[in-house]
Amino acid sequence: MTNPLNAPVVPAEQEPVETEMPREAQARKRSLGQLLSNNLRSSGIALAFVAIVGLFTFLTNGMLLSPGNVTNIILQYSYVLILAIGMLIVIIAAHIDLSVGSLLGLTGAVAAVVIIRGQMPWYVGVLAALAVGLLAGAWQGFWVAMVGIPAFIVTLGGMLIFRGL
Repeated sequence: MTNPLNAPVVPAEQEPVETEMPREAQARKRSLGQLLSNNLRSSGIALAFVAIVGLFTFLTNGMLLSPGNVTNIILQYSYVLILAIGMLIVIIAAHIDLSVGSLLGLTGAVAAVVIIRGQMPWYVGVLAALAVGLLAGAWQGFWVAMVGIPAFIVTLGGMLIFRGL
């Protein structure tokens, strides 16, 4: 069987596989390189994190990733994780909340005052702090959602108010 150019035609089941593999590997290599170069900004933090963890694991002879150390890190930074999750929700909604740190300080102070000066159990202080945080969030949310003031302006004002209290 020949084609119009008089070149022999090989049926599909008899085509050599070796000639296709290098092209596929090159395409995968090229696409991986393009993927990394196109997403360097978004994957740069992950790459930097892996590099830093690798460096400190090497410098501490593997103690950085020991179960005891990982547990201590999680326990010491759990409050930062809670704040980060809250901020993630706000950022996903395409807003920004500048008052998080000041509100955290205010709610912590409310809990301390209720527990120490009010001679109340710890859970009453936690409930008081949650109530203050809920009221402050609802107040700021009202101005953003119902009135239409930009979240940047509302939370900037909230930051100054909460810091002053």
